[in-house]
Amino acid sequence: MKSSLLNDYILENLESLVQNLSLYIKDKKPESLHRLRVDIKKVRAVYSFAEYVLKIKLDTTLLKQLFLKGGKLREMYIHILLLSSIPNPPQKMINQLKKKENILIQQFVKKGVRYIMLIENFRKKTSLPKIDLHKTKIIKYFNKQAKKANKILKNINREDLHRYRKKIKKLMYIYNALSKRMQSKIELNKAEINDQQKMLGDWHDTYSAITFLSHEPLSTKTPEYILNLKEKEKRQFSTLLKNLKKNG
Repeated sequence: MKSSLLNDYILENLESLVQNLSLYIKDKKPESLHRLRVDIKKVRAVYSFAEYVLKIKLDTTLLKQLFLKGGKLREMYIHILLLSSIPNPPQKMINQLKKKENILIQQFVKKGVRYIMLIENFRKKTSLPKIDLHKTKIIKYFNKQAKKANKILKNINREDLHRYRKKIKKLMYIYNALSKRMQSKIELNKAEINDQQKMLGDWHDTYSAITFLSHEPLSTKTPEYILNLKEKEKRQFSTLLKNLKKNG
């Protein structure tokens, strides 16, 4: 059956992207920034799936700059949030990061109109043909991608865990773009994956903060706040491994 479902889904998320970007320019709230980055992730995920179905090459580079700039801002916010939550938070470091965050916000907002025009240009070029959503082909795609994701878990380390996180997020974005009827044909434990994503997201925030802060100019002695974050990350990583092995 021919369907324009994916094209409609992409256009819907591009509209949501403009709305969330416009909102962030006004309110500068992290939630708006997070949502606009999720909109881009959804578009990129469905584009990659459309490439598989149509056997053609599609380009999402127009959205790359917005995604990366938003990512830097998002990470800075998470780093500040994590540092503020640990015992004896390093206020001097937090204040330094807040200054950097404010500069990034100003730079981002200043380019806001340009980013909106970029999205509009991308939307004008978005015109996927009606796609033959053949059940067998879609099931084959999900089985193949699920196997790739599970293969990562065989000899897991922290970088692999991040790769696994990105793969299952992408699968869920594509899954949610399909019709309810098609979803029912795919063997995917949505509740389990959503739980994993939450745990993976919390762990990655901590791991990313440690990586970032370890590159900041520091004294020869490792500060207590980094030691606290490392202890937290070890607990999260251990819990994640147990959860993944249990459900693997």
